Amino acid sequence: MSIPVATASGRLLVALLIGLLIGIDRERAEVRKERQIFAGIRTFPLIALAGCVPMLLMEEAGPLLLVASFLAVVAITVVAYVRGSASGDVGATTEVAAVGTFLLGALAGAGQLVVAGVAGVGIAVLLATKPRLEAFSRALSPEELAAVLQLAVITVIVLPLVPNHGYGPWQVLNPRDVWLVVVLVATLSFVGFVAVRIVGEARGLAITGVVGGLVSSTAVTMAMAERSREGAGSARTAAAAAVLASTVMCVRVMVLASAVNIGILPRVLPTALAMALTGGAGAWVVARGASAEPALAGAKFSNPFSFAAAVSFGLIYTAVLLVVRAATEYLGSGGMYAAAALSSVADVDAVTIAFSRLGPGDTAWRAPAAAVSLAVVVNTLVKLGLAAGLGRGAFRRHVAWALGIMAVVGAAVSVAVYFGT
Repeated sequence: MSIPVATASGRLLVALLIGLLIGIDRERAEVRKERQIFAGIRTFPLIALAGCVPMLLMEEAGPLLLVASFLAVVAITVVAYVRGSASGDVGATTEVAAVGTFLLGALAGAGQLVVAGVAGVGIAVLLATKPRLEAFSRALSPEELAAVLQLAVITVIVLPLVPNHGYGPWQVLNPRDVWLVVVLVATLSFVGFVAVRIVGEARGLAITGVVGGLVSSTAVTMAMAERSREGAGSARTAAAAAVLASTVMCVRVMVLASAVNIGILPRVLPTALAMALTGGAGAWVVARGASAEPALAGAKFSNPFSFAAAVSFGLIYTAVLLVVRAATEYLGSGGMYAAAALSSVADVDAVTIAFSRLGPGDTAWRAPAAAVSLAVVVNTLVKLGLAAGLGRGAFRRHVAWALGIMAVVGAAVSVAVYFGT
């Protein structure tokens, strides 16, 4: 049974685009290296088609055409690599990319268009960001590299081995669930840390606030407060960075809540989104009067992951789970809200995940979502207190009114959404 023309054309087009996307970067690499490489913007699309066409003809020609085509591409890349090595070039990126392009072309020919397209974009991004990736890897200290490996270990090796049974009161403590949450939060924080290292720790207001908020909005607030005490740079710039970090914290809460249980997102969204928009507007107003600064070099971020940090968060999360469940069982909604407010002083991520895991109650998601929203408001007020207590001068004033308005807006929206009817 032959493949319809429209289907075959679509697969060929995807393969061609994958090869073209990768070939564009290889062509640019030739210019960067000031020497000729064996494949570029024309050869890579042809390699992708060489993998796609045999898959389209699989029923008519069998697997031999695919094998022959693959061996031909491999032979060309081996010859290119040998010739390059003889001339002093020991890199094999282009040759390996060629083999990968062939395989992605074959994948597209088999009809796996989405997988092939995503993988093709991933390879292109990996190739294009080589300078930044190399700079990031070289900037890692031995301790940070060890932390990266530890994160991989707890994710790939430890997680599957952790018991998947409930323990303790109400069987609420499931080691697998707790460790999965640890992995989720550590990974999200590590993504923020990678963003800081890739874009640089001293690239200005927006970068410092946004990517710093992915790591820890509390850390950003304290770093900016310390900066204001030292009298370094603009108080407005430091204040705007602190407000932006709290804004990103609201987005982080939405991401964590939806990752744990998507059902709670529509209920959490109004408060978190309103606070995020208010915080963004507040940061913009504060930053308008800031003096031109090349950077906020005072905000230093270390790798947020370590085994100690993972265990500490796991213990905090476990305690929050027990407090939340006990408060729900014995004190009802009032106890739930009190537990959320108190726990958010220590860690808003743990509160968000704990309540998101509770699931809907008698009033659907209203009570858990209200508790998460309360935790976000209280955590914002805690950072306001940190800024006021640790900061100096105009920094305290700017952060106070911006975070204060965020908290008021969050509280008002929460009351309207959760208790208005």
